[in-house]
Amino acid sequence: MTRAKQKDKAAIPQEDAFRGFDALMATADVDSQIASLAESGADEETLNRELTRALRLAQDRWGLGLLHLRHEAAVVRAENGTPDVSLRVDGAEVSRVSEGAAALAARYTSMQAPNAEGLSEWGVLPEGHRVTLKGGTGQLRVLVEDARDFETHWAAERGGVWTRTWRQGDTLAVEVHRPASAATALSDAAWDVITSIRDRNFQRELMERSNSVGLLGALLGARRSGAGDALSQLPSAHFTVSSAVVRESGRDARSLDRWKAMLREGTEGLDEMQRAATRRLADVLSHGLR
Repeated sequence: MTRAKQKDKAAIPQEDAFRGFDALMATADVDSQIASLAESGADEETLNRELTRALRLAQDRWGLGLLHLRHEAAVVRAENGTPDVSLRVDGAEVSRVSEGAAALAARYTSMQAPNAEGLSEWGVLPEGHRVTLKGGTGQLRVLVEDARDFETHWAAERGGVWTRTWRQGDTLAVEVHRPASAATALSDAAWDVITSIRDRNFQRELMERSNSVGLLGALLGARRSGAGDALSQLPSAHFTVSSAVVRESGRDARSLDRWKAMLREGTEGLDEMQRAATRRLADVLSHGLR
């Protein structure tokens, strides 16, 4: 089936296309207000600028390892004027909001290059800039204070966190990454929901059932028929937060103290976003699949 036919079949009204994008961005803790912006009468140039800004921030937070690519989003319309949102990589469309989060996730997955630890093998910068840190801060001080572009390989930190640093032009960036799949996030949320159940007999029954079908399977099995299918249609079943990227420009971008602060900011931000994601998913599993 062609993409045009898929979109015609979807026949989504304007607010659904933009609300669908906002819901997708929410999985990255991005406060996207595209639907409200469209309803206010914003022109397509403004919408496209905000769509792209939100998508790039989501890429920072999804942690898919695709920061070396150029991500853009834009309003597109069918012949009958029905709007959709086109998601693009290096100028080529990879998916549309109307096709659903599962389709987008599959296409992004085909672009990834994870290693055994789930860390991206793709560098952010072109080949020739990557260095391996040897411990201590002496080497990093030289890199940060120097004027040249560089990128470090992933370095293990406490709490299951990995970090990498790069400079491109006048901008210094730190990515803090804790590998987390949407499936893992859903399982964590299911645990929170099950452990909060006051009926201890029911709670024990779900725990026993989870031994064979997992925490999420046990919880969905106790919900209405079709709860699993309803969940699979949600963006949160396919995307979650696993990274935080902090950037700095100007004089501070050449300060080792500022780099240390960026590392703390990224770690604290990632912790909070992942906790918030678990809370949102727990709420969906508790109340949102009716």
